[in-house]
Amino acid sequence: MAVLGISQPSALLLSKSRLQRSYLWDVLLPDMNSALGSLTALGGLLEGFQGLAVAQYCQGVQFGDYDIEDIVMKVGPYQQHFAGLLSVQDVTLTFLKPSPDFVTYYFNGWRDLIIDKTGLYKPKRSYQKNVYVRFLDATGIAINRYKLIGCYPRVFPAYNLDYLSNDITKVVVKLVVDKIEIE
Repeated sequence: MAVLGISQPSALLLSKSRLQRSYLWDVLLPDMNSALGSLTALGGLLEGFQGLAVAQYCQGVQFGDYDIEDIVMKVGPYQQHFAGLLSVQDVTLTFLKPSPDFVTYYFNGWRDLIIDKTGLYKPKRSYQKNVYVRFLDATGIAINRYKLIGCYPRVFPAYNLDYLSNDITKVVVKLVVDKIEIE
């Protein structure tokens, strides 16, 4: 009788495992109260649920957990490495561009929370929001959720237009993140 060990990969174990698929996820964006000023051009279509409406057009999200920067110290003739600051990379969101373009209106409204029309920056607490990325199982039930704390857009909608292509226009936005928690 053969005994399975840790060093022996087993197709039997993998066949019984439920593995996460890269297309089973969703993103939850915050509602922007002051973004409503920008969204009134759309006749108030998104009032009260603009984060949910915009998130439906999100086609891709790239994010990572904490990276640990190393600190190198000299100890005699040797170098030793120590754990340093924890840092979080920017989150990249890719959206389809709808018509009317409330994705761009949404992020312009978020920018209005950061800096006003006279060029003055607003307090951090007024523009930093939480964003959630949920991993889903095959039935659509959330199996875990990442809470991206203290987000705000750093790179606003950018476009790649081309007469030689008939692709759907996509909007790319990058968010800064202060902390990440797994729930």
